[in-house]
This record gives sequence, C-alpha cells and structure tokens, in this order.
Amino acid sequence: MSIGHKVRYLRKKKQMKQEELSKGICSVSYLSKIENEILQPSDETMQLLLNRLGYIEETNALTRIQELLTKWNITLMKRDEKESKNLYHFFQEKDFINEGIHLEYRVLRIQYSLQQNMLAQVRKELMNLTEKIIDMPLKTRFYFFKHSAYYYYHVGKMGEAVTNIIEAQKFISFLELSTLELADFYYAFSFVNSKNNDTKTAVKYAEMALSSYQTIYMLTKCVDCHILLGICHKRNFHYDLAFEHYEAAHTLAKEIDYQEMLHPIIHNLSSLYSILGQHDEALGLLQELYSELSNFHSYTSARIVLSLVKEYCKEGRKSEAAQCLSKIYLAIQQDPSLKSLGSEYIFFDLMLGDQFEKLDREMEKTIIPELMKQNKYLTLSGFCDYLGEYHVEQSRYKKSSYYFQLGKELLVKSIQKNTGVKI
Repeated sequence: MSIGHKVRYLRKKKQMKQEELSKGICSVSYLSKIENEILQPSDETMQLLLNRLGYIEETNALTRIQELLTKWNITLMKRDEKESKNLYHFFQEKDFINEGIHLEYRVLRIQYSLQQNMLAQVRKELMNLTEKIIDMPLKTRFYFFKHSAYYYYHVGKMGEAVTNIIEAQKFISFLELSTLELADFYYAFSFVNSKNNDTKTAVKYAEMALSSYQTIYMLTKCVDCHILLGICHKRNFHYDLAFEHYEAAHTLAKEIDYQEMLHPIIHNLSSLYSILGQHDEALGLLQELYSELSNFHSYTSARIVLSLVKEYCKEGRKSEAAQCLSKIYLAIQQDPSLKSLGSEYIFFDLMLGDQFEKLDREMEKTIIPELMKQNKYLTLSGFCDYLGEYHVEQSRYKKSSYYFQLGKELLVKSIQKNTGVKI
C-alpha cells in the first residue's frame, strides 16, 4: 500500500475527518493531495500525521523489517524453499508505510514468484513496478532488472533478457554487495548470455561465479556453475573441457546428494556422447533418465524427451521415438515455460508422421524463424541436414541443395557465434 493510500486508510479506520487530521500540521487541500498521491510529503509532515493517527513506525521496527528482507533475499539466492515460503507468508500479513522498503519487498516477491513458476503474476508485477523504477533505491533497481532478465528468459524473450541483465550490471560499481550477491549476479549474467549463445561472455562470468561460490562453500551453486561451463565449452567445441566440468558436477552432486541436478548433468553428458558419435552411450543414458521421469511438464523433462526422440531417430527407431514424443504433447501446448521447445516438437512430430510437405511449409513459416530467433543454429542445422538427405532420396535435388546449403551456413553461424572466430 502506498503512503498516501495508507494515510487515507488509517484516517477512515479511525473515522477522522481530513480537518481533524490536518489541523496544525498542514492544510486540508495539502492532505488531500497526499492521500491522492499527487505529492510526496516531507518526512517531518509524514511523521506528524502518523503520530496523530496512532501509527508510530519505530526505527527498530523498520530495522527489523529490513533485516528480515535481507534474510529473505539470502534464502531465495540459496534456494531454501521452506524458509523462503515462511518469510513470504510473514510479509504478506505486513503493512508497509515506508515506500522504499515496500518496493524492496515487491521486487523480492518477483524473485519468489519466479522460483514458484508464477509467470503471470510476475508479468503483472513487472508492469506495475515499471513506473516506480525512479523511486527505487539503487540496490532495489539492481534486483528489479536482474529478476526481469530471468522472467524474460522464462518466456523466451532473450533480447529483453540480455537488455535487462546488462542494465543490472550498470549498478554493480555503485553498490556494496556481499560475495553471495556478486556470485549470484555473475551466475545470472553467465546464464542469460549462455542462453543467448554468447558463450565467450558466459564462460568468463561462470568462472567468476564458480570462484566466488567456492570461497563461501556454496557447493550446490558450484555444481550449477560446472554444468553451465560444461554446456558453454561443448558449444565452443572444447569437448575435453566440457567432459571435465560435467564430471566435476556429477561427482560433487553425488557427494552432496544434489538429486535435482543429477538428471540435467547426465542429460548433458549424453548430449556430448551424441556429438562425438557415441550413440550407444548417449542412448543408454537417455533411456535411463526417461525411465525415471514421472512429470513430463517440466522443462528438463521435455528436453530429455526431445533428446531421446532425436537419438531414436538416428537409430531408425521411429515408433519408439513417436511414443516418447507423445508424452510431452500436452505440456508443450499448455505450459508457457516450454514455449521455446515448440518448434523442435513440431519438427519431430511432422517428421515421424511422414508429413514432409507440411514440414517443408512449417520450416519456412515457423521452425526456421523461431529457432533463428532463439539462436539455436546447431539444432536447426541438424534439421536441415536431415531434410536435405530426405529430399535426395526423393530425387528433389533443388530442395535438398537448399537445405544442405542452409545447414552449412547455420553451422558456420554457430561456430562464429560461440567462438567469435570468423570463417
């Protein structure tokens, strides 16, 4: 609740007229402007009004709220779901008269909502807070842009995600941040840039994050950093380094019983085996992961299914591929967080159904534009090579030449994007 609205709420609750509240403090018209958010009163005027309303916000009470907000921020960064939820419910029952603290709470609530996958609520809050950015303390602004970047990643708008994380970076030199806060930002900066296929930047900041997390013994986040570095080195064709980081992540995750990341680690290892042509090893790992899945509505599960479908297709096992693909049909259609996987699903669905004429149309209409937008050049290059081979078999050489040429251009684009080397 804003300051002006709070004053009006408390006045009406006490059944006071504006004349009674303002007498000796300010004019009635001045009070009316405060209550209608037309002007911001001085701290002295505000305190006098609050005192008369019987709402004295003690300094130690404000300090306590600030301490709890800081604690909530730490629990969110550490992914302590139980304590985060307790603090969320605690703050829901509080009235905030201090606007700066209220804004800090609302921005932290965005981070909490993101972790709970409440994307519609986050979108609404971001829209409501945009006009309040100028009123935010610098640190609150920093977190606003950082959390905005994560939101835009979740809804597949990578351009906006990068813009917001760069905006957050501008505040770093003006703030006194803890090692945990810096590490969390370095990881966020690396993560967003990796999703935008800027792996050079992603590697730099992931290494900075890993070093910072190691100094404060945040072992779960060290696992996350090793995974991210493995992904980036794989994209840069540094397969030895990729294996090194995946193995480090796997070993550490088992040591600390970090169960939720074991599947993503094994999934990434399978991807590396597939790239190196070791399809039996890749297929074995993916089949093991698939057999353990119970929820097909998460991004990780959908990603595992698509990878298994791809490996089955390479082995010519189309019926098994189609059966797997059907498991994520509803999730892809209904879950906004899986929107970025829609084009890959459409490709496999049409290909497995032998609907190649429709697939050609969808490539031009949807798949190529969408995967280009997501910078998934390597994935798209593989699709083009597959279609090129198909059209050769059908003696459609002009069409096959188009796909082979496009696949080659995309592969070059992927190398240039990930390594910065011009070819």
